[in-house]
Amino acid sequence: MTCHRLIAFDLDGTLLAPDGALPDDVRQFVLEISRSARVTIATGRSLASARPYMEELKVRTPVVIYHGAVVYDPVQARPLRELHIPGREARRAFATAQRLPVHPQIYRAVDDPTVYTPRITPPIEAFVSNENLRAEEVPNPDALLSTGPLKLLFIGEPDIIPDLIATLRESVPEVTTVRAARNYVEVLPPGISKGDGLAWLCDHLGIPLSLTVAVGDQESDRDMIERAGLGVAMMEGDPAIRSHAQVVVKSVIELRDLLDLR
Repeated sequence: MTCHRLIAFDLDGTLLAPDGALPDDVRQFVLEISRSARVTIATGRSLASARPYMEELKVRTPVVIYHGAVVYDPVQARPLRELHIPGREARRAFATAQRLPVHPQIYRAVDDPTVYTPRITPPIEAFVSNENLRAEEVPNPDALLSTGPLKLLFIGEPDIIPDLIATLRESVPEVTTVRAARNYVEVLPPGISKGDGLAWLCDHLGIPLSLTVAVGDQESDRDMIERAGLGVAMMEGDPAIRSHAQVVVKSVIELRDLLDLR
C-alpha cells in the first residue's frame, strides 16, 4: 500500500495518447489507484477542455487547471482559487508576442469555453477542435485584455518558441511565461505554476507535499515535479525535464509496482 496520499497527473503527453484520447488501460489504472490515494489532474487546459477527462476518470479531488491559475472543485462545481493576469501586463504581453508570427488566444474566465483571438486561423481551428473549445474573433482585444484574463496562449513554429519566451520574459517579467508544448507558449498570472497550484491544493487538503506524486512531461510540469515528494517524468516528453525528476517512466502504468499501488 502506497504511503503517498495525493497523485497529480498532467493530461497531454502523460495520461493522454497523442490524439487526445484516454487509453482504456490508463483509465482503468487511474480508477484502480484511486482506491489507494487521492488522484487529481494538473493541466494547462481550461475547465471546459479538462472536464470530460475529469468525468471519465471520476476525479473528485480538486483539480489544478490553467497551469495553476485555478484550483477547481468538481464536487462543489466551483473554483476554490482563481487568479488573473493584471490587465496592464496582459496587454503588454499580447502586444509583445505579436511581434513574432504567432496565433494568439485569450482565456477570459473559468466558466467560459470560448477562446478569443483577433483572427481564427487554421492553427487556432485545429487547437480548439482538439480541445473541444470554440473560438471567437475579437478584432480589437484591448478591452478584453484589460479585464484581466486567466491566461494567454500563443501558437508558433517550434523554431521561434525560444525567442518568444525570451522576449516575453524580458518585456513582461511580472508574469509567468512557460513553454507548454513544443509549439505553445503560455502567459500566466504572476507567480503561478502547476507547482504553486499543487502546493496550494495540498495546504487546502492538509496533505504534506512530501506525500505527493507529480507526473508530467513538459517544462510547464517541472515546478510540480520538483516540489512533489516524488517527481515523475515521461520518457517521451521534453528531455530537459527528465533531469528534474526522480523517476522516468514510459507509461504511467509503471507506477503500479513502483509505488506498490495495490
